[in-house]
Amino acid sequence: MNKILIIDDDEWNRVLMKDTLNKEGYKLVEATDGEKGLAAVKKENPDVVITDYLMPGLNGLELLSEIHKFRHNLPVILLTGFGDVGLTIKSIQMGAFDYLEKPINPSQLKTAVRDALELLKVSNNLQNIIPEDISSVLVDNLLVGKTPQMKNIFKNIGRISMNKVNVMIQGETGTGKELIARLIHFSGITRDNPLVVVNCSALTESLLESELFGHVKGSFTGSIRDKAGKFEQAGEGTIFLDEISEVSMNTQVKLLRVIQELEFEKVGGETTIPMKARIITATNKDLEELIKQGKFREDLYYRLKVFTIHLPPLRERREDIRDLVIHFLNKQNKRFNKNLNKIGEGVIELLQKHDWQGNVRELENTILQAIVMSKADVLEKENITLITRSQPVAESPAEMPFKTLAELEKFHIKRVLDELKWNKQEAAGYLDITRPTLNAKIEKYQLSQE
Repeated sequence: MNKILIIDDDEWNRVLMKDTLNKEGYKLVEATDGEKGLAAVKKENPDVVITDYLMPGLNGLELLSEIHKFRHNLPVILLTGFGDVGLTIKSIQMGAFDYLEKPINPSQLKTAVRDALELLKVSNNLQNIIPEDISSVLVDNLLVGKTPQMKNIFKNIGRISMNKVNVMIQGETGTGKELIARLIHFSGITRDNPLVVVNCSALTESLLESELFGHVKGSFTGSIRDKAGKFEQAGEGTIFLDEISEVSMNTQVKLLRVIQELEFEKVGGETTIPMKARIITATNKDLEELIKQGKFREDLYYRLKVFTIHLPPLRERREDIRDLVIHFLNKQNKRFNKNLNKIGEGVIELLQKHDWQGNVRELENTILQAIVMSKADVLEKENITLITRSQPVAESPAEMPFKTLAELEKFHIKRVLDELKWNKQEAAGYLDITRPTLNAKIEKYQLSQE
């Protein structure tokens, strides 16, 4: 009979868990705080530990650390009423088997215990082949998401961030793929090394190869000095290749060689340089369909997607919108020295009903615009401008305020710049373009600050 140790200072929670697990035929032991729980682990030799996070004395993470000093493979399930991303990642990185939020869902609890016992059985039948002296690196992160899909993503980040496995992030435009890449990098073993970001769709084939691998002086017209490429700059950190689907077949061959050989040469060079970085890629396209069309190499695809993260669109996680709005208000208040700390009636309902084709990025830009336009401390419905893509156009060209798309773009850029007092860095972020692109637009339309 498997023995389960329950550690929680809340008697009602202990009763609830005992009642649920008694029906499964387990032998149950309980403790009321971290110190007593640690003593019970040594005395009772349980098969699984379920522990609260916030308790007198040792908290759940401290208890987890102490337990794994003498029973590293003992599954520990952490419980908390404070569901935040940083704590989820910390617990998984420190070796927690799972992380459940209160109030406890009996079905989830039974499943977690059952899976933990199965893992313990497998572990006991295998011989250690990897040393256990790997230290955990903890980091607090601000990412918002309480839906099951997002919670599962955060748990997986806790697992993969502690090694250099290649990761592919898939999701629609604006779902936060780069943010996830940054979280993987800064949460784990690469955090003290560089994170290098490359937008593959923004460069031509020749420029992309030069950016990735570097070049030597004289290798092509304009190469007046040696240049280190992004792989070299990343060192033992992470290189993030955004929009990997846009890479040409020729460059794909060279990327495959880098992954296989773990080395590369600069454009025009002969000396091999070791490649030590983790590769994280992102795409909003169906790469398997591109493989069928002969536009993406299958062998490269499987080398890049050793682990895959699928980011859900915002329409599949509408319950996260309120928390996202609060997060964006806090973030942008600091940027613009505002104090919007209240949400008006009907605002969240309005946002939850909207079809966010631009996903989280579109939501953030909408909140940013509302903050800029607001004159009080309340986020009101009248300050929110939603883009309804199914809206019919005006009945006749005469009713349209702009005759051309260029006129509309000029008006919009000018308005954003004026609202942000011509802070070009902030304006570029709001418009979701680069600073050089913004400067080019300003020159093209001959815009100036009044």
